[in-house]
Amino acid sequence: MKNTAAALAALLLMFCLSACGAGAGPASSSLPDSSTVDEPLKLETLRLELTRREGLSADMLMYAVQALPQALKTALANHGVEADMVEVTVGASPASTAQALEEGGIDLAILPGKAFVEAGGSAVPLLTALERNGLPDSTDPARWADGPSDGDDTPSGGLRYLILAGPSEYGRQLANRTASDTPLTWDELDRAAWFLAPNETSMTGLWLADHYEGNTLSDLSKVSVGTSSSESGHDLLRTLATGDADVVVIPADVRPELTSFWQEELQRPGGIFDETTVIGVTEKCYTTILAARPGDECLNGDAFRSALAAAMEELSRVQGDVTGALGGVFSAPVSSDDLNGMRRLVTLGG
Repeated sequence: MKNTAAALAALLLMFCLSACGAGAGPASSSLPDSSTVDEPLKLETLRLELTRREGLSADMLMYAVQALPQALKTALANHGVEADMVEVTVGASPASTAQALEEGGIDLAILPGKAFVEAGGSAVPLLTALERNGLPDSTDPARWADGPSDGDDTPSGGLRYLILAGPSEYGRQLANRTASDTPLTWDELDRAAWFLAPNETSMTGLWLADHYEGNTLSDLSKVSVGTSSSESGHDLLRTLATGDADVVVIPADVRPELTSFWQEELQRPGGIFDETTVIGVTEKCYTTILAARPGDECLNGDAFRSALAAAMEELSRVQGDVTGALGGVFSAPVSSDDLNGMRRLVTLGG
């Protein structure tokens, strides 16, 4: 009798462990015990919602809605997550998708980073699109003196912007001050001629506000902003090389890609890493976030995050057209703390 009771108790314990998250919302999920990590994580239904974005055609979005459920289900199964059903929908707006995620009407959502931060709430950021590897993950300008390192393969998401002093006479003065570990004053920055693309102003303004008592780009005397958000790194560096600007702001991944352009097309005497100096590095900007609804221990856990990242990476290899509709390869982990810079940006109205 005692043996029977013990067996029943053990079965009950196993059932409770396998019912993680069941009945807590639209997805019933289970997270295997750490001692049985080889067992798959089981989901009854996984509901993912996409949002419309600029440059994404209706046909591509419709194709993703049709093809992604089976493709994602297969990829997840290959990495230890068994979902009986995967559903993919398209939200009416980022705000409505964020609300549905917060309220538990959907399990996962891919949202613009700014929309996710503005929504607030307690949804859990899991992954973001993978950016270039080999770049320093630091706001210290000294770390950016050299080119990218091939040895750094750590998946990294988010994009920093580099504030570059160029080869003009005043640009070199700023560079020399930075090289001597002397913090630049507001007056020194104010005397420089700045040039930025429209999509680079927000994070630059945040960097200025963080370092110079709340002052932003609008407080600088000589700032030129390009007319198009597609202003290329070529345009920005050309302005720097000609001396029409002392300082430009470029995405961190642009400078290594334009080393040949700098010397060959712009006919500069030195290399781009010799003639341009990083005098400031912004916080990371996260273009897109893949987030989970709050309150589900399984969907919010590291096991599911890792499996989802691996599945997304697999999708990019075997079905890249679907990945394009998602907005990137969502294989870089992101935490709530990583988004603090963007939250401060929202308070600045950026």
